[in-house]
This record gives sequence, C-alpha cells and structure tokens, in this order.
Amino acid sequence: MRRDLLAALTPPRKAGIFLPGVVMAMLLSTAFAQEVHLTSGKLEGIAMDDGGTAFYGIPYAAAPVGKLRWREPQPVKRWTGVRQARTFAPACAQTAPWLKEAQSEDCLYLNVWAPAQPANLPVIVWIHGGGFFGGSGSQPEFNGANLARHGVIVVTLNYRLGILGFYAHPELTAESPVHAAGNQGILDQVAALRWVKSNIAAFGGDPQRVMIVGESAGGASVEVLVASPLARGLFQRAVSQSGTGGLPLGPEEKKNYDKRTAEAKGKAYAKSAGAASLAALRRLSVAELHRIAWSPSTTIDGYAVHDDLGSTYRRRRQNDVPLLVGWNAEEGKDLAPEILATDVFTVGGHRAKAAQLLGHAPSDALLAAYPAASDEQARASIFQLTNDWWGWRLTRWAALQAQFGRARPYVYFFAHRPAEPLNPCTYGCGAGHAAEIRYVFDNLARDRRPWSAEDRKLADQMAQAWVNFARTGDPNGSGLPAWPAYNGTNATVLRIGTQAGLPDLSLFRRSD
Repeated sequence: MRRDLLAALTPPRKAGIFLPGVVMAMLLSTAFAQEVHLTSGKLEGIAMDDGGTAFYGIPYAAAPVGKLRWREPQPVKRWTGVRQARTFAPACAQTAPWLKEAQSEDCLYLNVWAPAQPANLPVIVWIHGGGFFGGSGSQPEFNGANLARHGVIVVTLNYRLGILGFYAHPELTAESPVHAAGNQGILDQVAALRWVKSNIAAFGGDPQRVMIVGESAGGASVEVLVASPLARGLFQRAVSQSGTGGLPLGPEEKKNYDKRTAEAKGKAYAKSAGAASLAALRRLSVAELHRIAWSPSTTIDGYAVHDDLGSTYRRRRQNDVPLLVGWNAEEGKDLAPEILATDVFTVGGHRAKAAQLLGHAPSDALLAAYPAASDEQARASIFQLTNDWWGWRLTRWAALQAQFGRARPYVYFFAHRPAEPLNPCTYGCGAGHAAEIRYVFDNLARDRRPWSAEDRKLADQMAQAWVNFARTGDPNGSGLPAWPAYNGTNATVLRIGTQAGLPDLSLFRRSD
C-alpha cells in the first residue's frame, strides 16, 4: 500500500444467543440480528443472508483520550442495555493519505465475523499493515465474511498509530506503572488479544485456538507478539505475511530500537511542537500533533519488548507456537522507495543505497549479484535486493524457530500474478506488496477484475490453508499442495504460483 513500510460480511443468520463458553441457537422472528453476552455487556450484531453474523465496532479498551493519551490501554467500562454493533468504528487517527475512512483518537475497537452455527471454532485475529502510521481493521479487503465461511471466527482490530501509538518520552516512562513507553500500539494489540481470550467463546470461538495474522506492519507486530512475554498464552499460532522489522533481527541492529534513543527522539519532537511538558503535549489536538513529521517504530522498552529477535530465540524466551511466514515475488519495487525514502536510484549511489538497506557495507559478491552498470539496472537491482533481503529476514526468523523451538515453522513464496485491475495499478502490482491478502481472505469478488479460474482456485486454497493452520498448527489438508515444515532449505519453501523462481538468499547469511 504506499501504505506499508513494514507496510496492505458475513452474512442472515437465524439468530442465536451465545453465552460465554456456550452456544445456544435461538430463532428470532425477524432473523435480522443476533445478541451475545460479553464481559462488558450485551451486544447485538447483524445477521447476514448466508446464515453468518457480523459484529462491528466492539470496544476492547477505553478511549485513549485526554489523560489516557499515550497511556497503556485501560479496561472497557460496562454498559447497560444492548449495544448495537452494526457499523464500523472510526479508524485510528493517522497520517496515511490513502485511507478514506472516518478517523478518531477514540478508536480501540474490533470487528467479528462468525459463520452459520459456530461452535468451538478456531479464531483468526487479523492485524492490519500500514507502516505503523496508517490503516484500519475495517478496510474492505479485510472483510472477514468469506474467510469465516471456511469454518473460522475472524477478528479484525484497530490499534493506535503514528505519534499516538509509538511515542516515547522520559515523562511518559516516569508516569507509567510499568516504567515503559513507546509501544502503545503493541499494547493495544495485547489488550485486544486479552479481550478475545475472555469473550470469543460468546461468538462460538475457541479461546485455546487463536491465530494472530498480520501483513507488513501487521506482520511486524506478529514478530513482536511472538517475542513479547505480555502475549504469552494469548495465541497458539502465528502468521506473518511480508512482515519483519518489528524487532531487531540481531544485536547489531539494536541501536535503532534503543529506549534512550526513542526517548531522546520524543523530547526532540516535543520541542518542535513547542510543548514544554507532557501535559502540554496532551493539550494539543490530533491535527496539531500530525503537523510535525513522526516516523513510528517499536522500542525495546523492557516491558513489551526485552531483546532482539535472535537473542530472544537463543534464550528460548519466544512464545513457542507454530509459525507461518512468507513474502511476495515483486514487493521490492514497493518497499525500496519507502525503506530508503527515495525514488531515485543511480549507478553512483548504488553501494550507499545497498548499505542503507542492509545496515552494513555490502560485500563485493553481493554487489556482483545485484549489479548497477546503468541507472536502470541500479534501480532494478535495488528493487530485487530489497525483495530478497526481505525474504531472508523472514526465512531467518523461521530458521530460528526451527532451531530453538518445539513448534514447526512453515514458509511460503507468493509468486502468482493476479488478474490485472480494471484501472492502472500504481502500488502492489503483480505479485507486489499485499497482493496475497485478497487470496487469504478469499475476497476476489470484492475487487472487480477479470479473475481466472486459477485465481479463484488459489483464493479458496490459501484461505483453507490458513484456516487449517489456525485449526491444527499445520496448513496441510485434503486438496491442497503438500507443504513441508521449513528446515532452512529452498526445498521446504512452498512456492505459490509460477511467475518467479525462489532467490538464492545465501549471500545475506551472517555468523549469528
């Protein structure tokens, strides 16, 4: 999505009332709504025309406004009567120019889709991408109706973004009961998962079979949650689609996530905003906060995040759950301009851009593999280098799980070029960034394109593989291509589509 740096209904059911842990089918004369009992009160959703039910705009935490701005998410206050859950809540306030939804600082809401007659079904919790500065859980491509029909409960959520979701400051650390700041958006995700554990049985979901899934910044969030002690026991499977960078991969990258560095960055921002104190910052409007540029990132805060990914795994402190990760064949062209903050790639700047991307000086062997005899070739090589480096980071994560975990990892490479859109494509074209999302959600019908039988079959297969993984921790199943557990070799990477071959990632290997 220009959208992603790290960053892209269900249907009338003859209603039933679900009590926590119990599913009680109860026909209503109108068949227009369904009521569930949550820990915070009664909720009424929308019964859809295929027998499923949707619930939109469910609060999972208190509004993070006023004195709660930048605080850890607080519990939802109970309500009386029956709350209507028929419209999406606003997206979290953000600076993404491509999101056209209503936005608000009061945004900690989630959405639930359930198929007809749900009973103890696995749960998929979707974490949207958007570079930690944009996106929402109610984007049309994340509609969970079709995926739910495969036999799963689908949850999508909002979390705080940008300056409101990833801001550290010494005063924030001092006032926090956990003495940490900078990962508000991640703490929102943890709060949503706690809500799911306490409430999902009311919708027919199994709180012991929760799978977190994210793409781009959402996938980077999954990386953080897998490493975070706060999320222990809140999910049993993890999927990251083109998501890495939520944590430093090894000790050599930790300086970019340092707590003191984050607090110094926060102080500099406050000075630019003319705010002499945290209280003064809280008096500023969201529009005033957004006038000053802010690059959001997670922080090793000692609370939500304790260490780099490699060290976390070597000490076996990860949440040891089945892991599924992968990347797309042509997303480097989308990611390179965002990561490197430029659209200009030249022969003269090739080595410097490669070093900027990798975080260290490139070897002569690597530069030979990604040559720059002309500006045109330099551009193509940086795009491919970005794509392959992204893939190496994801396969490195899977290799850590294979080496230091008990649960099995799986890796895919999405090399299918979808049908061309009716209007010219400008981002995520071909097998570009986020191209796989519409297949995972089985949502081709929501995108008007001349879809082929191959496209439709692939959407059905990918959705079913993800549901299988949510159900058992293994994506394999009847009618699906055999998918081996990853052992560090290309032979154990599932290639989805035929438009590109798997790259050789050995040039990226480090001694760690």
